[in-house]
Amino acid sequence: MDAQAGTWLGFIPRWYIFLQPLGFIIYVIAGVAETNRAPFDFPEAEQELVAGYNTEYSSVRFALFPQSEYINMTTMSAVATDLYLGGWHGPFLPAEYGWIWFLAKVGVILFAYIWMRWTVPRYRYDQLMQSGWKWLFPASVINLIATAALVLYLDA
Repeated sequence: MDAQAGTWLGFIPRWYIFLQPLGFIIYVIAGVAETNRAPFDFPEAEQELVAGYNTEYSSVRFALFPQSEYINMTTMSAVATDLYLGGWHGPFLPAEYGWIWFLAKVGVILFAYIWMRWTVPRYRYDQLMQSGWKWLFPASVINLIATAALVLYLDA
């Protein structure tokens, strides 16, 4: 994360989201799908609420399912903050208060998770598979090859 400290041109943070916006978008979409949040919440779709694991548990065991989803969301947000948003680096605060920046960035990503659940309709399973295999996977492979070629070309 120390490579993401500082600024470009005096005002643009050196965060990797500006170098890899496609990688960040693919990571966020894959993270939302992995955490089973809307619009990718297929295990919790309305037609399955009358059967399956939702009716098998009650009380604390049932409460552990949503809690584990929120812990997974927080982990995905923290990793996105580390990889793309500069981690604890930020302007206007001394380095010993970097944890405030880290928590603020994680909070913004968590808010985006919740906001997405409120606004985006649920996809069908075939739509998820089509978008994942026909668009996201090829885009990520092309992004990987282009980044590797650029790194080799620049001898970085």
